[in-house]
This record gives sequence, C-alpha cells and structure tokens, in this order.
Amino acid sequence: MRRWFAVLAALFLIKGLCGEPARADVTYKTDFAGTEEKQLLTELKGVSQLVKLEDKPPLSEDGLRRRADEDVPRLKEVLQSQGYWEGAVAYSLATDANPAKVTVTVTPGPLYHLAHVAVTTQQGSAAPDVGSLDPASFGLKLGDPAGSAPVLDAEKKITDEYARRARPFAKVLDHKAVVDRGTKTMSVTYVVDPGPLAKFGPYTIAGLSRLGSDYVERRIAWREGETYDQRKVEATRKALTDSELFSTVRIDHAETLNEAGEVPMRIDLVERPRHSIGAGIAYNTSEGFGANAFWEDRNLFGGGEKLRLDADAAQQRRDLIANFRKPDLLGSKDRDLTTLAEIVDENPVAYTARRELVSPGVEQRFGGVYTAGLAVQAQHAIVTEAARDIGDTYSLAGLPFFLRRDTRNDVLNPTEGSRESLMFSPNTSFTGPSLTFLNSRFDADTYHRIGSTDDYVAAAFLGVGSIVGPSRDTLPADQRLYAGGGGSLRGYAFQLAGPLGPGNKPLGGRSLVQFGTELRTKITDTIGIVPFLEAGNVYTSPLPDFHGGLLYDAGIGLRYFTPIGPVRLDIATPLKRRSADPLVQIYISIGQAF
Repeated sequence: MRRWFAVLAALFLIKGLCGEPARADVTYKTDFAGTEEKQLLTELKGVSQLVKLEDKPPLSEDGLRRRADEDVPRLKEVLQSQGYWEGAVAYSLATDANPAKVTVTVTPGPLYHLAHVAVTTQQGSAAPDVGSLDPASFGLKLGDPAGSAPVLDAEKKITDEYARRARPFAKVLDHKAVVDRGTKTMSVTYVVDPGPLAKFGPYTIAGLSRLGSDYVERRIAWREGETYDQRKVEATRKALTDSELFSTVRIDHAETLNEAGEVPMRIDLVERPRHSIGAGIAYNTSEGFGANAFWEDRNLFGGGEKLRLDADAAQQRRDLIANFRKPDLLGSKDRDLTTLAEIVDENPVAYTARRELVSPGVEQRFGGVYTAGLAVQAQHAIVTEAARDIGDTYSLAGLPFFLRRDTRNDVLNPTEGSRESLMFSPNTSFTGPSLTFLNSRFDADTYHRIGSTDDYVAAAFLGVGSIVGPSRDTLPADQRLYAGGGGSLRGYAFQLAGPLGPGNKPLGGRSLVQFGTELRTKITDTIGIVPFLEAGNVYTSPLPDFHGGLLYDAGIGLRYFTPIGPVRLDIATPLKRRSADPLVQIYISIGQAF
C-alpha cells in the first residue's frame, strides 16, 4: 500500500513540475471563391460556422476539417434558397500558412426559375377562395429565381390570405417542389385544408391594471358577428401597439368555433410602466452646444392621457414645454384633445425674445395616414431685433390649422414613404402694435429605396412659406421667416440663409423656399455615408419672387445606426459664400436631418 502511495505522489509531483500540456490551437482565416455576387456571398458568410467561429480556433487540423465538413451542407442550402439547384461547394486547407487558410469554393451553376404554382385540396381540386389567385400574392412571381426560401415563406402567406377570407383555421398540409433539370425550372404545388368559414365571436381582454377596458374596446376593429378578417385583427394590434401604452400585445382566436359558427377572441396585454425620463445633447457650429431632458406620463388619469414635460438648455435657447394629449375625445378613437404650453427665452443672431404661449386644440385622424388639427393660440412676447436694435412687446391671438399626410415607415430613420404638411395660421394682436397677418407653410419629405434593401435610400425635402399682411419691418422679428441651420440649409449658419442687415444680422422675410436631396448609403450595418445638396432663400415679398436668387450648399454626413435611431454628424459648406458665411458648418444630433 505504501508503494502505491509513493507512485501516486510521484505522479502528482511530475504533473506539478510539468504543468498543463500546451494547447496547439489552429488559428485560421476563411476566404470564399467562385462567385462575386454580393447578396449571395452575404448569405453564405451569414451561415458559415467557419466565419462565425474564426475567433475560437479548433484544437487541431482535424477539428478544422470537421468544421469545414459541417459547413458544406449549410452552404448548399443557401445556394438552393437562392435558386441554384445544381450548386456545388468544396473547400481546401492550407495549414502550412500562419494563420491557416481555408478556401471555400462555391460553384453556383445555372439559376433556376419558377415555372408553375398551384394550390389544391387533398382531393386534388383547386383550393377554394385562393386556388385561382395570382401566385405573386403569395410572394411567388412566375419567372423569378426558384429559391427554396420564398417557397417556404409562401405557406404562411397562403394561410394569411385564407384568414383574410373568413377561414382562420386554414392549414398548408404539404408542398411539393419539382425541379426540372432539363428546363432549369421549378414547379410547386401546395396542398391545403381551408377549414370552415367563421365569424368573430365574443372577446375577452386580460392584463389591464390601471388602464380602463373601454380604451381597448374602442380600438377593436371588428364587431361580434362580423365575417372573420385577419386584417381587422392586425389593425387592432397596430392601434394598441401604436398607443405606446403596452409592452406586449397578443391577440389569439380559439381553436374551435362555437355553436353559432363564431370564433371567440382573446386579447392579452402587458401595460408599460407609466413614466419615462430621458435626456440628450446636440451640437452645431452656429448654435453651439445644447442639452434637453424630458419626463412623461403615458396614462395620467387611467384613460391613456399623456403628459410630457421638456426642458431645453442651449447657448441660444432655453425653454420649458408642456404637452398634454387626451385621446378618444367625444368617444372617437381618432380624435384627441391637445394642449401646448411653453415658456421660451431665446437669443439667436436675428433677435432676442421672451415668449409665453398656450394653445389648446383638437386633432382628428383620417384613414390611418391623414391628420388634421385646429387650435386656439395666445402668446405674449418681448422682442428686440438685432439688426436695427428695435424692440416690440405684443400679444397675439391665432387660429392655427394643419393638415398632414404621413406614410413613412420609421420616424427617426425613414427609408420608404413620404410626409406632407400644410399649415395656415391667421393671427391678430390684442395688445401692442396693431398686427393682422396670415402665416402659411407647406413642407414635403420623400424617401425611396434604390434596390431591394436599405443600403441606398434617396431622400428629398421641399419647404415653402408665406406671410400675408404687414411689411417685413412691421412684423416682430420672431414672427418672420428665416432659413439656414440644421433643419434647413445646412451650409449656412442658423437664420443666415437670407437677406442680411447691418453687422451681417439676418433680417428675415415674408416668404421662403428651400429644397434639397441626399443619398443615404450604408457602408456596414452600423455605418452610413450621406452626401447632400441643398438650395433656398428668404424674400421680402409675401410670395417667393426669386429676385435675390438662390443660395446653395453641399456636404457630407456620417451616420452611426443605433437601436434608438441614427447618430448624425454632418459637415456642410456654402457654395454661394458671402462675407458673413463661415467655410463650414458642423451638426451632431440623433435622427436623420429630415
């Protein structure tokens, strides 16, 4: 026994002196050859374990070879998903290099195309309701590449189409794809069980704590007894999600019909925390640094009322702003009561002003994309014009009206759609100088993808403004129109893209026109480059007469895309530079310029 203890002690001593055996990890790099098609390479690299695990090298050459062997079927599936049904994948190892080199050779072969699509029942007859539809409605356009991915995606689209046609229990039982190597085509047949026709049945709402159920009920797009239509379910889900009151919105139907041929519905909700706080910073050359903070209550009295308080502190502007919105005015989910109150102290280059404003109003939505609003507005201000050192104290009553159309797919980073707005605001004074004037404005922004992805987006804007009434010099300086700065012509300092007075102080005007375009280009998933070109000016007449010509600027922007929106850095220069214009303007903020 003592002999065995001695042997074990010796082994432990040897292990302690020698330490752990040295690892011989095989570091490597992966290259793809055989195709230059960008989209295909992106898909291949996206599934390749060789690529994903380069920073975790295997312990041996055999481990590296196993990793490559396991990649081959994955990569073949990608080829088939893109329509390359004769594609081949091979690899070679160069382990004498440091790091080792893995070359994956992809031979796509001929591209197959979709020749025929059929939707049938189990008995082989054309499926009711959808059997005669154009396959393009399922995402399968005849003549397109015959990829496996669209074939699989079409299954859900077929059941969705049935759900829009009163058949919520429809199922795709099978699909058969036949590849013809002679004609390089594919034919697909889907076998479906359409299920019974259904009507909307009674619903239940679960998960509410503070919010009243009547708020949810007003957003339910269907009525009990109506023919089932999945589009109404999606409209309800969108309305509840857009309210920003819920972190989870789930709408399900029962598994079977009730005796009346109706399908009971269930709406499960999880309310978000009522309160939010946030802060941000921005910088641009002409206005300097700025910071803002906000506090928000999204359900003030239990009916979805929203109160938001904002505080801004910048070198040229300090303000406190309160926005209150009460939804469902007079029982309509598309009508809100709004109230804006603000206290502003600002000293841009054109004037200094202290202003108090309050504006209660009503907003009405139409058709999902249109919004109209009418308000009663009262404001009081003490203003000093910088160019002439003339002060005004006035009180104005106004009746602002707006009409807006918005089809953008994202607020901070739109890539499709447009936004147009038209505003009219008659104003008259009730203290101070006698003033009566009409302020009007039209703005439009449009966005268009170039290609099938968001890698290239063309964006453009147009703004036209007019003031009808007293002369420019009679208007208080803060009521005039100005151009230049981050939300306008970026090559010119804030308010300086227009007529200048003594000391190069902006005089403003009674009309304005500005327009521009930019190409938003994604270099990577998180980095983008944005070249832009803009033009515009301000005029003394109530309509743009172009006697002062146009001012032009150009620039380049950098975008860093984050989950909360793009971080923007823009550098712009005036192309029609005057003595008052610096060579460049720099802007840093969150969100696109327009």
